[in-house]
Amino acid sequence: MTLGRPLDAEERRVSQRNYGRFCLVNGASYMCLGENVLVLFAAQLGAPNAVVSLLGAMLYVGYVMVPLGVRRTAKRGAAVSQADFWVARNVAALFTASAAAVAAFSPPASWAMLLLGAFVFYGCRDAGCVLATPLLGDISTQEEAPDLIGSAQAKFNVSAVVVLAAITAATTRWSGRGALAAIIVVGAFLGVTSSTFLRGVRETGKVMESAREPLVPGMREAVGNRDLRLLSVAWGLANCGIMLLIPISMLALKRGCGFSDSRALVCSCVQFLSGCFFSVASGPLCRKFGPRRVLLATTAAMPFVPAFWFFAPSGGTAALAAGIVLFAWLGALNVLVGNVPQSYFLLACPDKRKQVAASVAVCLAYGAAAGVFSSVLGSWLVSGSSSWSSGLGAAFAGSLGPFRLYFLLVLPVIAAAIVSAFRLRTLVYAYKEAHGESGLRTAIALGHHRKH
Repeated sequence: MTLGRPLDAEERRVSQRNYGRFCLVNGASYMCLGENVLVLFAAQLGAPNAVVSLLGAMLYVGYVMVPLGVRRTAKRGAAVSQADFWVARNVAALFTASAAAVAAFSPPASWAMLLLGAFVFYGCRDAGCVLATPLLGDISTQEEAPDLIGSAQAKFNVSAVVVLAAITAATTRWSGRGALAAIIVVGAFLGVTSSTFLRGVRETGKVMESAREPLVPGMREAVGNRDLRLLSVAWGLANCGIMLLIPISMLALKRGCGFSDSRALVCSCVQFLSGCFFSVASGPLCRKFGPRRVLLATTAAMPFVPAFWFFAPSGGTAALAAGIVLFAWLGALNVLVGNVPQSYFLLACPDKRKQVAASVAVCLAYGAAAGVFSSVLGSWLVSGSSSWSSGLGAAFAGSLGPFRLYFLLVLPVIAAAIVSAFRLRTLVYAYKEAHGESGLRTAIALGHHRKH
């Protein structure tokens, strides 16, 4: 509900309470619809490795729908716009789940449905979340914002952990594509339910006014900002690394190490728990060291993943233990790559009037462009590795061999991500001097709000 005036204390309290309820229910929904569940579902559908690689890139290709979110916000407000896209997102999830029935008649058609559903699912998420950070700033004071974000994230994490544990337990008894499709359906209904709380959020209307500003001139201005240009490249390459590493790591557990769905989901649980820890820790790290140094350290930690897969055991209890360690590492990388550049963006573009257009420009660069690049590169590498590995010796033999080669071939992209992060300027000290410790704390808190 857009009021067209500043919120009083009671209205802020109501809005923050409804946003917290949205996060609580959405956390449960997200665990039923998350990337790892979709990868396992694709494996149950018999999708080729190249299709699974494309599936991982849909999370970022969906950023092409971001301008739709801005246009919808200009008409309905940020909260109602996100609620509308959340309904559409979960309808797309139901479409994705229906691929289980189609697979009995035409597996290729089910793979196409999976990819189309994933694209719409992630596209609606991106369109709905494009102005989520300004919305949080709109329904809270500068002093309230960090606490609001922390409590909302805590609610999301608590419900997500409970549901993910339940899903893992359920898959030990019920397995197969029907079970995973049922989990996705439950998640879709929870997601639609969560959107009802967003409609109870009251906002001032300032975000709507910002969304009505012409995008193209602001995007041109953002392109002229050297820090934002460098950030787009660094963030895009870091996202390419994440896209090329995480989905195929889950697939390698399933097809390379022979993991059951329940075993793979144990690793997914560890990934999420690790992400929860680093989501909390990343804010203090950015305040102390600055987003540039944290992003540089994160990209420098990515080569551990190819090294891990080169020496990883191919099965047994040792493979499960190794998978747990790997996915704890991936959980940290995933959260830091998602959160840290957001804080850098707010330091590089502190003017709220310019943030909407600049955010769209950066999203299209680091999200959509990186997604298209990774989808093409990832599919080519994962398909080629299956044929190239056969003549490369014992280290690349067996079911895990092609995956080992694939991860080694990803190293040049990781190296480019490290170099691009190194080129960023350090902004944290100048921002602190201009806006004070409180302003810095709020900017980093807003930047570290996870948009699920």
